[in-house]
Amino acid sequence: MRTGRRGPPGRWSGLAAVSTVLLASCTGPAEPLMSGVLQRGDGVSIAWVSVGRGTPMIVVHGGPGMDHRYLRPGLDTLGAAHRLVYYDQRGTGGSEAPLDTASINLDAFVGDIEALRAEQGAERVLVLGHSYGTMVALGYALAHPDRVRGLVLLDPVEPGSRFAAETGRRFAAARTDADVQALRDLVDSPAFEAREPQAVERMYRIAYRATVPDPSVLDDLDLAMEPRTARNGSEVTALLGGSLQGADWWDELGSLRVPTLVVHGRAEPTPVAMSEALAAALPEGRLVVLETGHFPYVEAPGALYEAVARFTSGIDP
Repeated sequence: MRTGRRGPPGRWSGLAAVSTVLLASCTGPAEPLMSGVLQRGDGVSIAWVSVGRGTPMIVVHGGPGMDHRYLRPGLDTLGAAHRLVYYDQRGTGGSEAPLDTASINLDAFVGDIEALRAEQGAERVLVLGHSYGTMVALGYALAHPDRVRGLVLLDPVEPGSRFAAETGRRFAAARTDADVQALRDLVDSPAFEAREPQAVERMYRIAYRATVPDPSVLDDLDLAMEPRTARNGSEVTALLGGSLQGADWWDELGSLRVPTLVVHGRAEPTPVAMSEALAAALPEGRLVVLETGHFPYVEAPGALYEAVARFTSGIDP
């Protein structure tokens, strides 16, 4: 799929019924079933781990420039009804890639999801994207609508710029002077210059304080950095961001006839109006607003899992 252009026309496929298990009733993470490394050629390999049982759901982490670690074990509870396939995007975590424009771009990231789908032996999959990962998930759905049973966009970023100014204002208002100064001091430190994992973790912990109403919930996030993630994250961010520069998909969304759940935390910097517009622009979109910030799987896991369970159980066979 080329960014900023209309994706290939979708065709409707029957969607398999999924479990009606109430995910919120489950406690504890699901045990991994298997893991592997998918070789993509040209020095690219994608590390993945499968958790839980049931309908396959590929989980697309945010960032960009992070890996899947921060989503676990919080999202593992979804493994009660789905076989979650977590993976590390190119150049981070356990996944290798040259740090250049030929390897780090949206089309390549979309291709990795398609390769993972085939690797898992699934004709169609559910796809869940979180934060910036929703752009990659949407890109995949636009390029391969016939391979997507359903799409979950968890605290999405905007697929365009209509709400960029308001989002920026809300983010600035949520960040304290103390956090701004702490970030400046950290970025100027030798440890951060060397991309030491603990320094990069500290940067994320400070930055994310502006995305949640209660910063103490960040203690429940595993933000420990894998060495490759700490070392490569900023460059992956720049390269992927460059491939999405100027992308605006608002006019394309009407062609995406895939059941889609948009989950928005009311307290996060992105305004609710953006997610309302996103759900409305999608022919089969629906919106759930939670009283959370950017990480509902640790802030209000029961409410999140119930919303996902209701959505997936309601997908027509």
